[in-house]
Amino acid sequence: MEVRATRTIPASPEAIFAFLEEPDRHWQLLGRRLEPLQAYDGERSQVRLHGPLGVRRTLWIRMAVSRPPHELVGRVQAGGETTIGTVRWEIRAVAGGTGGTGGAGGTGGTGGAAGDAGGAAGAGDAGERTSLVALTARTDVAGWLDRLLLVCGGARWLRRSLERTLAALTEQVR
Repeated sequence: MEVRATRTIPASPEAIFAFLEEPDRHWQLLGRRLEPLQAYDGERSQVRLHGPLGVRRTLWIRMAVSRPPHELVGRVQAGGETTIGTVRWEIRAVAGGTGGTGGAGGTGGTGGAAGDAGGAAGAGDAGERTSLVALTARTDVAGWLDRLLLVCGGARWLRRSLERTLAALTEQVR
């Protein structure tokens, strides 16, 4: 299952990537939904996810791919090795715009890359300060408990969390 949210943010891809490339900064974006347990040690970090109805999951997160200034990918493991997922940030410059909500993707499918929305702007163009950011969470392998949680509203909760994360990112990089 895949959940995706996008947002146009009034900042350059370089500024956004500079904030996101430090994994421990991500916790600032997630508020009460994520409790840091172990800081990023160059390989991984550990957090506790606080979901709806008091559900809590301990997650190990590893940085898997870093392609400055356009892409960051992390691998997430929960419940031992029963649930494994991928979190992907895609950042693309867009021409013009003032920032704001770019819309949210639904569950399922892979959707288009954030780069589909437009190319990099020319020098001096307002587009240099505007980026389309897509945040995707994909469940690659799920244990029975996590499958049940996703079906019973967890995917909807996750999509709203991604949207709130992008809104918080906008405030951090403005």
